[in-house]
Amino acid sequence: MTIRWVLLLLLPVNAAYAGQIIEVEPGGTYPVRAAADDLTSIGMADGLRLQAVFGMETVVSISKDEAFGRAIIKPISTIPFSLIVTDENGDSYSLEVTPVAGPGEVITLQRKSHRANEALIKAEREMPFTSRLKRTLKIVARGDVPAGYTVERRDQAVALWVEADLRLLRIYQGSMTIEHYVLRNVSGTEMRLDEREFKDIGRVVSVAIRHHVLAPQG
Repeated sequence: MTIRWVLLLLLPVNAAYAGQIIEVEPGGTYPVRAAADDLTSIGMADGLRLQAVFGMETVVSISKDEAFGRAIIKPISTIPFSLIVTDENGDSYSLEVTPVAGPGEVITLQRKSHRANEALIKAEREMPFTSRLKRTLKIVARGDVPAGYTVERRDQAVALWVEADLRLLRIYQGSMTIEHYVLRNVSGTEMRLDEREFKDIGRVVSVAIRHHVLAPQG
């Protein structure tokens, strides 16, 4: 029986990020978009970390996010450019990047056939339930897809309060069902949140909130 959990990623009004999940294979070339005037985060799905990202210094600024094994890029101009991305297993992928107007992007590269998937899934099933839950939610919270899960994009408005704009962004299906929402405070006052306030959204067993205090709409 699938246990339904809800992950709420609650962000300030102006902190929205667009997401791209790209299915990749080693040696392949893939088109992606990056915010022209904002930061874009690039990483791997299934708990893999990036080892290196290479690009021409004249067209893109690149820095490493050591904590999450991701890379942060920012285009220097609006000219399309190429990146070579290498994961911790030594496999490389080529990204053809087009800068576009809009908010920051989160790009997640998901292997079509990942040799570590079976081991990851087996290790996850052998974990204590609480540890498995925390690990899975952490992977989802950083924009990745856990091993053994599929993801369905929704971007669906959900009625909650007049002071809140709540949207269901994605549903992750695996050993658990995880619903990823983003809530924005559209009122003129500070909003304080409690997990118990969200127990009536669907068949909810548990709620995880990333930010419990949201500033008012600017």
